[in-house]
Amino acid sequence: MTEIVIPAREGRGVLVTAGRELDLVDLEGGQVADLVAVVADEPEEYLSPAHTAAVNLSTELGTGDLLYSNRRAPVLTIVRDDVERHDIVVPCCDTERYVTGYGVAGHANCLDNLVQASDMLGAGVEVRGENAWNVFMHNRLTAGGAIVTDRALQPAGSLIRLRAERDLIVLVSACPQDLSPCNNYRPTAMKLVLK
Repeated sequence: MTEIVIPAREGRGVLVTAGRELDLVDLEGGQVADLVAVVADEPEEYLSPAHTAAVNLSTELGTGDLLYSNRRAPVLTIVRDDVERHDIVVPCCDTERYVTGYGVAGHANCLDNLVQASDMLGAGVEVRGENAWNVFMHNRLTAGGAIVTDRALQPAGSLIRLRAERDLIVLVSACPQDLSPCNNYRPTAMKLVLK
């Protein structure tokens, strides 16, 4: 078993071979993570939130659901999900999100964290914000179609367990968003447990 703590506002990565399980644990509660998974021997194939929604015919995911690649092939299975509330609609936060949304330049962001995680792992994969899955993120659509971000309410120790269906490079950001309710205005650390 391998445990990797992801400090608040940072990213980390791990290689997960097919059949192994990976827990993503919210250590203090109320924290969102952004996750990218790339097929290890085929870097042009990666977890795609859009394809996952299309294949499942749903934007809501939970225990037993499969997550799909941009080639509509299963890459992850949700084995356990203490929260069952995630976002697969919006991309991860990036530099431009904070500039255009809040007028703040140079803010820590998930895209940079995911690139950092790839670099630390020596993975050399291209990281794109639209390919990130926003784990534990409580976004909702209003009747008029507006996207509203609510606070993540899961308690400390909540986790999601994922089984790799392929050999994957998994990159995770402990979301640094502190200007919206996303992380209760207080980003905290998370943990990966590879079983």
